Amino acid sequence: MDVGKAAAAGLGDHVARRLIPPTVALVVVVALGTLGYHAIGGGRWTLLDCAYMTVITLTTVGYREALPGFDEVPYAREFTMAYLVFGMGVFLYFASSVTALIIEGDLKRAVQRRRMNKRIRAMKNHYVVCGCGSTGRHVMEELMVAGKQAVVIDRDAERLAEIAAQHQEGAFDYVVGDATEDEVLERANIAEAAGVVAALADDKDNLYLTVAVRSVNPNARIVARGSDLGVLDKLRRAGAHAVVSPNYIGGMRMVSELVRPHVVRFLDEMLRDTNRNVRIEEVPVPPGSPVIGMRLGEARFRSELDVGVVAVLNAVGDEYTYNPGADFEIGERMTLVVLGPMSGIRALRERVAPPG
Repeated sequence: MDVGKAAAAGLGDHVARRLIPPTVALVVVVALGTLGYHAIGGGRWTLLDCAYMTVITLTTVGYREALPGFDEVPYAREFTMAYLVFGMGVFLYFASSVTALIIEGDLKRAVQRRRMNKRIRAMKNHYVVCGCGSTGRHVMEELMVAGKQAVVIDRDAERLAEIAAQHQEGAFDYVVGDATEDEVLERANIAEAAGVVAALADDKDNLYLTVAVRSVNPNARIVARGSDLGVLDKLRRAGAHAVVSPNYIGGMRMVSELVRPHVVRFLDEMLRDTNRNVRIEEVPVPPGSPVIGMRLGEARFRSELDVGVVAVLNAVGDEYTYNPGADFEIGERMTLVVLGPMSGIRALRERVAPPG
């Protein structure tokens, strides 16, 4: 069972535990009342008429006796009084259980929403994913695996709540609304974001979103989705640092599956590894880093952190050194492209740029 089904099953079990006992009690009381009236009347009334009398008595609707000749039947009114005293307790038990479940659910959602909004307002250098469709959802989940603070914007409140229910509170933060509206972007604290993913379904919306984000946050890195190859250059001119075309990538993936299937399988299994969370990440080397001037062999990233350096981008940012050897010297403002478990990569970041 996947996480979503498990969460739904857990929610269903909780509701069942709360509602089954009072529902069973109510059904039993209605059945006893129906059979009681039928027995007292000696079969002169149908079971449906008896059930109707039972329900209007139990709910205190206020109608007069609905059964013909009711006042002529011995013990009918005495039975009604006793049934009303006993049955009202069960009915109130059922009604209070349903009401409590609804109110507690609404209250819990309101409290969770308030906490989430507070977390979003306090975010700094976080990532904003605009659009939670097939593309945006995968982006958001990968950011969570990588341990990045992120918030997603989408108009489908039901979908967002469903996804959030599959994670622990605080793991999946979201804003309901249209990402092309300034007020919605402000609620996602876009001005403090380190990066934005424009993954809306329409290319024109992504183009407008790119312009809007660039005007509010000039320093944010923007990655935009573009289905039409003709809009890719427009997105770049509008301020996107990178543009991803699902159609182009899909075509490249299909070719790779044909000519290099084992490489594709390796990358897929690496991304799906839920036990170790192995990833390829980049680690910048800031000025003053204690690893500046060290050789890779001296740094012992692989032996101590289980992290391998597969490439290094030079300080200018225009040339890579692939598969650097143990004698490669780490320089200021270089970027290390590494492969390893997320725990080791986090430890590497702290070693390269110690906090404080």
